[in-house]
Amino acid sequence: MDEQERGRVETLQREKPRNSRWGSLSSVSTPIQWFRKLRSELHWSFLVAVVIVYGINQGLGMGLSRVSVQYYMKDEQKLEPSEAQVYSGIIQIPWIVKPLWGLLTDTLPIFGFRRRPYFLLSGFLTIISMLWLSLGGNVPLAYALSSLIIASVGVAIADVTVDACVTQNSIAHPSLAGDMQSLCGFSSSFGALIGFSLSGILIHLVGPKGVFGMLCIPAALIILAGILLRESRAQHFAYQR
Repeated sequence: MDEQERGRVETLQREKPRNSRWGSLSSVSTPIQWFRKLRSELHWSFLVAVVIVYGINQGLGMGLSRVSVQYYMKDEQKLEPSEAQVYSGIIQIPWIVKPLWGLLTDTLPIFGFRRRPYFLLSGFLTIISMLWLSLGGNVPLAYALSSLIIASVGVAIADVTVDACVTQNSIAHPSLAGDMQSLCGFSSSFGALIGFSLSGILIHLVGPKGVFGMLCIPAALIILAGILLRESRAQHFAYQR
């Protein structure tokens, strides 16, 4: 190997750590730049609502609630696995009729607003039902099942409301439709990963009722998202329709 080739090899060896360092920094800065692009094109309150609904309420919250409901049915209500499975299916009924909630958010504004009141309604329904299960003593099965169904209604309403916000922004910004879907999917998957990872630990520490009480926090954040959401008021809406 002559001196010229030896110098070239030494140069490449010196630049390799630098390139790897810049590559690692680029992998971290690229998602940040992508999120900044969304924030510059869309209102920040919409991004906050997406992260709260998909990531915290739906991803993290449902990851915690699914495991806690199973233990609640087994330990508190003393149900057999077959009975618990039937009741778990009943709890999912609000998700089966999810188009109904979407129809309401599109056609029935409350005080002139189509999205904000439904976020508030969703949060209050979930908080009331979770507090009832968490603080109540030996709650009868019928009341417990009703509370869980109401909480499922609250989560479903928040889901369809933020879906409507995503659709509305996709129409206004068609070039960002794919980016918004990516943000929704990432938030939901990341939140579910954390929720299922922590569910067993939290149930062991505070029990299923304690987890129900903790689920009031995501619901309170839904209320915060509804308060912060920027929305134009619909004028002269004909409610007789």
